Amino acid sequence: MTSHNRAWKEAKKDELTKLSVEYPFIAVATLNELPASIVSVLRKRLAGEAVIKVSKIRVVKKAFAESSVDTSKIDDQINQSIAVIFSKKNPFELFSFIKKNKGEASAKVGDIAPQDILVQAGDTGLPPGPALTPLKAAGLKVAVQGPTISIVKDKIVTKKGEEVSDAVVDVLGKLNIKPMRVGMKVMGVLDKEENAFYSAESLDVDEEELFDNFVLAYQQALNLSVNAGIYNDASMEVLVIKAQREAKAVKEALGEDAPEEKTEEVKEETSEEAKEEVVVEAAQAPVEEVKEEAPVEEATVETPVEEVKEEPKKETPAEAAVETPVEEPKTEEVKEDAPTEVVEEVKKEGESN
Repeated sequence: MTSHNRAWKEAKKDELTKLSVEYPFIAVATLNELPASIVSVLRKRLAGEAVIKVSKIRVVKKAFAESSVDTSKIDDQINQSIAVIFSKKNPFELFSFIKKNKGEASAKVGDIAPQDILVQAGDTGLPPGPALTPLKAAGLKVAVQGPTISIVKDKIVTKKGEEVSDAVVDVLGKLNIKPMRVGMKVMGVLDKEENAFYSAESLDVDEEELFDNFVLAYQQALNLSVNAGIYNDASMEVLVIKAQREAKAVKEALGEDAPEEKTEEVKEETSEEAKEEVVVEAAQAPVEEVKEEAPVEEATVETPVEEVKEEPKKETPAEAAVETPVEEPKTEEVKEDAPTEVVEEVKKEGESN
């Protein structure tokens, strides 16, 4: 019998020594008043990521002493019934996982109710007789219906934060109600690489609150970068968009049309040269509009000039054509009439003589 115990202890010691070298994190958890069923559930859920070993304190201390790992920072924690957890999860993830994975347990006298303990109405399955007394003592309204006792109305037998009384413990046991939530209590985790020990107090972090704090810190840092004009990967896009909006507001105040926003190009151009090009384009936009309007004004001026030049060209040949036939008949009539009058006068003078 004694040799068997020694062989078992040696095998356990060698196993713990090997695991302490293989895994980067070693946690110590208390097993006080912890049902074996909860340990079994945790082992299944941590399979592949952690190994839970329960052994005698002297075996654990001897295994750590023979290993090459400095476990002096957790030796003080090995002073009661414990479980050693060899994990690949970082200390915070491991602590959070074990904290969330709790199991149901029966209440004991003096336990503090984690929440309101409610006994619902319905058939208890208990036969009439001695069971009526403890049910009534706990403040329940009961009635015999057929072969069993039934609870007539829902009843909160213990409020959250109050101690569980002896009468309530008796009733909860008879009704098989397990209101307590129990689990392993991690006392600390050793990080071998950093040679650091994390206590339970430092590991007990509210994940939602921590996440909200990170989000708030990021928003505040981004606002500071934008307001101070600090260019980085996060603030570049916001600063360029802000500059565009301010430029647009200035142009609208001056009565000029703002340039079209090119959102997609701004998102792609994140370098300093891209920002300078955007500023140059915004400054040159009004000049292009003036150049487009100039040809329109020149066209309106040239149109009447061409009409004035064409009108005298059409009138000159017309007048020449009208004057030419008028002058020619007059000259011909004068030349033909003159000799006729002279002949007649000569004839009259001859006759008179």
